[in-house]
Amino acid sequence: MADDILMKSDECPPIGGNESARNQLQQFCLLAKSAHGLALLELIKQVLEAPHIYVFGELLAMPQIKELENGEHAKYYNTLNLFAYGTYKQYRQKSEDYLDLTGAMQKKLQHLTIVSLAIRDKCIPYAVLLDELEITNVRHLEDVIIEATYAGKCIRNCTLIVSCTHMK
Repeated sequence: MADDILMKSDECPPIGGNESARNQLQQFCLLAKSAHGLALLELIKQVLEAPHIYVFGELLAMPQIKELENGEHAKYYNTLNLFAYGTYKQYRQKSEDYLDLTGAMQKKLQHLTIVSLAIRDKCIPYAVLLDELEITNVRHLEDVIIEATYAGKCIRNCTLIVSCTHMK
């Protein structure tokens, strides 16, 4: 069994780098400019669930969204910030600070966590991925990696290479 995966992150375009995703993100940003109250909160949920949106900095920089940071709807801001800069493990450690994640949001955050780890380290031990994603078996972990790769969600046109193989 392989124990590590090597991700060639230096060959990767930016996450969410396809034209369709950029257009969709621009639409969300335009909607956010005029959204307030419950409409803004619903928009944040839609962005977090949108299958091809993996970039959130533009939305976080918007004044209406920044205003949520310290108010009664801080969980919305915190969750958007988590998707931009955090990991699945951070979510699990302080889940009370964030929105309850739908299945789609949870998968997206796991995919983003894989990307964050790949940016930090070129060779990621399965043990680290299992821990960071809070997955208990290797087969499920491999399914998450394959899902992210084939869906083109995490790293478009990048190679996942099973490497650093050690027989146990």
